[in-house]
Amino acid sequence: MATIQQVVDYNRDNVDWVKFFSVVDTLGKTMNGPKDRFDKSDILEMALDIFSNGNIQRVDMVGCDHLLDNLPNSNGTPTTQEMKFVTELFYKEYVVKQGKNKTKVLQSIANYKLNKTNKNTGLPTVHTITLKLMNSLGKNTHTTLPATYAEFLLVADSNSIHVIKTTDLVPYLKFGGDGIEAKNVPSTLFHEVVGPPDLVGRKALANSNYKELKIAFQRHFLSQF
Repeated sequence: MATIQQVVDYNRDNVDWVKFFSVVDTLGKTMNGPKDRFDKSDILEMALDIFSNGNIQRVDMVGCDHLLDNLPNSNGTPTTQEMKFVTELFYKEYVVKQGKNKTKVLQSIANYKLNKTNKNTGLPTVHTITLKLMNSLGKNTHTTLPATYAEFLLVADSNSIHVIKTTDLVPYLKFGGDGIEAKNVPSTLFHEVVGPPDLVGRKALANSNYKELKIAFQRHFLSQF
């Protein structure tokens, strides 16, 4: 298996992340409805393929979204990667008081929480991550992750990319309900690929609304009958 550092480096070096996050900004909040999230996932997964010049190949299999084509694993086949997008997971805007003024500051959630104290223990608050790894769209029958699940999980939020080894998630897996969750995973197990300082120049397309374009295309398609 490739090392976590190799996967971090491969993702960092092969993707135009400014373009990727320009897509994120263009989609904005218009694609967060239950029916729209599938489209949003497809677009962001495809963006890695396009903006990596094919070095990251989208395959869209159950539990595996991408092949890192030029990073072989111990079997000599491409390293596999699943992708998740959550709006604010590692970075978010906090309101900070500066004298009499209040300003919004983009800050690492982990660093912010370390400055806070747990009222019960008196210790710094640990930032943990909870992610839905698989959705069975009904009653879950899994008791382990499928053997075909990707070797690495890539997690995107609105301001960063992180990766984690799937095996590091095992102690935190919860089975039941409608799928498999990784619950309360310490954020220190995730490795940053890019963060806010790497994304200067990101810019949403002006007057672009994917949802409206999709509806227009559907109407055009139906008008041909």
